[in-house]
Amino acid sequence: MASFTLDISNPFRSGWVGGLGGPNQGGHGGSEWYIRFGMDLGVKEGTEVFAAFDCYVHRFNPHSPSTDSTKVYGAQLFVRSDQDAAGKDKLSGFYTHITGKSFSAGQKIKRGDLLGTTLRDHLHLALVENITGADRGVVELYSKFLTMRDTPGTFSVTFKQDGSAPDVS
Repeated sequence: MASFTLDISNPFRSGWVGGLGGPNQGGHGGSEWYIRFGMDLGVKEGTEVFAAFDCYVHRFNPHSPSTDSTKVYGAQLFVRSDQDAAGKDKLSGFYTHITGKSFSAGQKIKRGDLLGTTLRDHLHLALVENITGADRGVVELYSKFLTMRDTPGTFSVTFKQDGSAPDVS
């Protein structure tokens, strides 16, 4: 499968307070990619969250306050990047602990579109590269996101589709 490059941007315009843990750290364990590969990006409660890359909605679970717990709360937005020439998704993403917007499966989202606001002190964002049609390649951009604290910049990430770490510029 051929490599591909995506432009990715900071999911916040302001409000960063620091990182609370990256992939496979702290409470990020288990078999689900969207938990294990997650990053907890610390922000002030009520911080606006923006799409980090162009994508479409794969699945949306709206926020239901009656089911909130200490670990699972807020809307859950599963997204996928555009497809390659063979019709396969390239990158999957997962945002949670947000509220305020509603989405429909298949809906297109552009990098920088408002996704909602944080419910508490962080955004949980997970990214995984789709290799041979499966969510398999952890995308470790936690450190890169932390260096972009409160800056609107964009960076390019080249995914090699071979399970190795992506190149970040």
